[in-house]
Amino acid sequence: MNKKFKKIPLKKLGGLNNSNYLFELQNKKYVLRVPSKDNDNNFYYENKILNLIKPLDISPEIIYHNKYTGVLISKYIKSNKFDINFYNSSTFINSIVNILFTLHNQKSNNYFNPFNEIYKNIEFLISINFNFNHDINILINKLKSLEKELTKKIHYGLCHNDLNTSNILYCDNLVYLIDFEFSGMGDIFFDLATISWFLKDTFQKELIETYFGHYNIDLQNKLNNYLFVVKLWNATWSYIKSLNSNSIYDYKLGANMILDDLFK
Repeated sequence: MNKKFKKIPLKKLGGLNNSNYLFELQNKKYVLRVPSKDNDNNFYYENKILNLIKPLDISPEIIYHNKYTGVLISKYIKSNKFDINFYNSSTFINSIVNILFTLHNQKSNNYFNPFNEIYKNIEFLISINFNFNHDINILINKLKSLEKELTKKIHYGLCHNDLNTSNILYCDNLVYLIDFEFSGMGDIFFDLATISWFLKDTFQKELIETYFGHYNIDLQNKLNNYLFVVKLWNATWSYIKSLNSNSIYDYKLGANMILDDLFK
């Protein structure tokens, strides 16, 4: 490595599953992502996804990605800070639908099954005698029931599978997605449900209409059911993160709040 590049200042950015840093090199800004020690995602699959979407211009340009360690360097895109009002707007709905439609129409050999992931997470937590604040068996039974219903007809596509707001950038009226660690083929309703989490009812309806070109109660019901799956996946993931995280974010509290919501 060239010696003059060894002492590049790094500015800490946000991130739950990774450490992210902003740095400048030759008057250009980049983001360095370093996975946390407990991040056991398959970066080989992520590498394949990144190569697949590269020509689609739906993510900041990747400069470097290590398929073994997950260390990633990408060009920096300064995102506008959008609040809940912008999130619940036709402008945002149209932008996110356009980019998701492009992503969902791609094909990959990698698959993501949220039901299996949730069962695996719960099985692990039970094996270590994790102290749940809720009756986890009620949620398991509900999930099994939903799995039977939701797997009867799958709307297959290449999904991002982690569309929390920190993984969505908005700049110059365009949306970009980052962090494709969980990406794989699956039901596109998992992505749509994740987006709908903080949408008001009217904008959930608009999300469906914009994506499918029409609205009906079956699509709405499927969105609602997948929202349960999305929330439970996030909660069980957060419980596992709470076991050895040094973050100031209280993962267990966050998970308990999600389950409080599910039990309502």
